[in-house]
Amino acid sequence: MPPIDDMLDPKHYVNALKPPLEAENLPPWCYTDEGFHRLEIERVFMKVWNFVGRGDLLPNPGDYLAADVAGIPILLTRNEKGVIKAFANSCRHRGTQLLTGEGNCKAIVCPYHHWAFTLDSGLISAGGMEDTAGFEMQDNGLIPVRLETWADFLFVNFDPQAESLASYLGELPSHIASYDFPNLVTTRRKVWDVACNWKLYLENQRESYHIPAVHRQSLGDQMAAPIDAVGAWSGSLIPVAQTAALLKGDTSPFPPIASRSGSALEGSHFLGLYPSTYFVATSDCFWWMEIRPRGAVQIELVVGSGFPRETAARPDFEEIAERYYRRWDMTHAEDNVICERQQAGITSPLALPGRLARREWGVNAVDRWIVEQLLDGHGSETQAAAE
Repeated sequence: MPPIDDMLDPKHYVNALKPPLEAENLPPWCYTDEGFHRLEIERVFMKVWNFVGRGDLLPNPGDYLAADVAGIPILLTRNEKGVIKAFANSCRHRGTQLLTGEGNCKAIVCPYHHWAFTLDSGLISAGGMEDTAGFEMQDNGLIPVRLETWADFLFVNFDPQAESLASYLGELPSHIASYDFPNLVTTRRKVWDVACNWKLYLENQRESYHIPAVHRQSLGDQMAAPIDAVGAWSGSLIPVAQTAALLKGDTSPFPPIASRSGSALEGSHFLGLYPSTYFVATSDCFWWMEIRPRGAVQIELVVGSGFPRETAARPDFEEIAERYYRRWDMTHAEDNVICERQQAGITSPLALPGRLARREWGVNAVDRWIVEQLLDGHGSETQAAAE
């Protein structure tokens, strides 16, 4: 593999930037090398909008949620006015992680030296600092992180100069607006640890070539049609009328989302939102995947799911929803196993980039977007070489 200072040479990515049926996937070291992963954090995750959860995970003032972006710890809070804020989950004293998990608090208190902060970041207690020269409480609040929302989905960005979230998403919100996401409530989240690179998992979600083999018993085959995407996403439509959230052979007991119109009536939307999020919107519910990198060869996978408020309020909801949860648990377990197998193989020093099939155009879309972010100005040269 090339040294770190050579990894941004456009020559490595010429084949990945070719049209799908002429292209290869990224070089194997892009999925295994820690130096390359550090470049991704610096040039991708630190520069773009990253999905970190739903607003309904913090329903009440004082609620907090500890999350992270590619291993960078952040803290989400809902303040007394009901506004959600994002901060670095790092004490301004000596950097201790302030909170873990989720819960509710009146103030954010560091477990190390008991510095205390308001839900809006201000430092309100720093006992023992009275003799420290030039120390000012107002200068030592939590470090804010830029946060914007779309349809109760929360996104953070570490770059103060970055474009707005609306510009970043492009046509995605209007394309799937009729699912009425603000009316959909989160009913469950489940977390897996998977021994694979984050790109492998996203690529797996963005192609249907593996479905007849990996999901033969659970889903059967599913043919996907590409969606023309404007914005930092790519997607496909599976043109079936029934919900995509049940196992093969199950019937759907939940009513469809009444507000659906246009393409939402034509099938289920499977959407890769860059850099590392996957959304699925189907006739009666939605689910998402947060693919959280844990270094080059490990991820934490968070799978959230939700239903319309009126569906979640049904007295029989928990009983019937188990059928949906069983589908997600089974198919994600299948994906987890195959992605770990792929990681084990691609780690070989003998591994080479491979050509893509017609049902893998989404892999090419993922790879092209990542390369363009990494090269930041050199992508046009690489694209010209590829063409």
